[in-house]
Amino acid sequence: MRETILGFIARLRQAGVRISVAESLDAAHAVAAAGLERIRMREALAATLIKDEADRPLFDREFDLYFAAARKAGRQVRRGQSWQGMVGRHGRPSEGGVQPHPPRQHQERPARDQSVKSATVEGDDKAAAPQEDRGLDEAGERARGDRKPNQAGAAAARNREAETKLFSVYTDLDYEQALESLEPLKRRFRVRVGRRLRMAQRGRIDIRRTIRAAIQRGGALLDLRMRRRRPRHVELILLADISGSVRYASSLMLGLAAGARECFRSIHSFVYVDHLAEAGFERGYLHMTPMLDLYARSDFGRVLAELVATRGHLLNRAALVVILGDGRNNRRPARADLLRQIRRRCRAVVWLNPEDPARWGSGDSAIATYAREVDALIPCPNLRDLEKSLTRVA
Repeated sequence: MRETILGFIARLRQAGVRISVAESLDAAHAVAAAGLERIRMREALAATLIKDEADRPLFDREFDLYFAAARKAGRQVRRGQSWQGMVGRHGRPSEGGVQPHPPRQHQERPARDQSVKSATVEGDDKAAAPQEDRGLDEAGERARGDRKPNQAGAAAARNREAETKLFSVYTDLDYEQALESLEPLKRRFRVRVGRRLRMAQRGRIDIRRTIRAAIQRGGALLDLRMRRRRPRHVELILLADISGSVRYASSLMLGLAAGARECFRSIHSFVYVDHLAEAGFERGYLHMTPMLDLYARSDFGRVLAELVATRGHLLNRAALVVILGDGRNNRRPARADLLRQIRRRCRAVVWLNPEDPARWGSGDSAIATYAREVDALIPCPNLRDLEKSLTRVA
């Protein structure tokens, strides 16, 4: 995203807007803090780059032209990833903006006979076409028809591989492929959670009342009596660790939860390293407020203290707290007493650990201390297990 902003600044300079190096740095920091939502990013760039109000119409015009072109050619631009305040897929255009698509090179077909050129009837043209051209066209159509199912099968195979690959060996390319397979997982997760909620509202069969009603009709089970259940209004609170290799699993978990937002009364998402920050997952990007230092040393005890002190009003009997992290606290105070206090105030506290269970409790891992204070500790080493774990929790 830094290269994209520099390309936009170069375009403004060419248009006559004076922008210094310090203002360019301020613009990059402002976008990292404001996020990639179009209106917010426009205002952040305008606040740091425009000093004269007379330049604002020029800025708006160049912004619409530059980022509209980047959005159209986003699939042809090399994809990258930035963890400077936001995570996701974005293009990296060149200094002057996104390069246009190269023109298609159409091969000239061989010239036909003079009699074919002078023919005016369409049927005569078809009859006079060379047989080898027809054969090439038919072969190309068959090849294109065979390529479509092959491409679909290859995409499905890549999605299955991304779902079963361990988070501990993820690279940026693996994360990009996981984002591609996240959409079908979102739909599946939303369907499963919605089905469970519908079953909860309908309730189960009350055998005793059903038999009593059947006696009045000679024993025919015509009227099924249901045991009604009160619908549960769940407020989901997500705490995701974005330090180290766990950041991939955290971003994907927030993306899955965002796909089933309508199944819960409310969803509150937070990310942490050594501090707590509000987070969201929109259009393939993870954005946070305020921006965290991703290279700081993890301190989950301090995060729990901030959660209780500043977000204590969210902790109630309808709240379900889901924590995703490896529990490695750099040998700092674990503050398990705060986790016990949160558990008493909420419906349940569930911990999802993407780390290999063989490594639990080794080194600076405090997962054994936290495991005694939560309702469930579930391993989720890959994307498929993460989706199943969230369905189980919901």
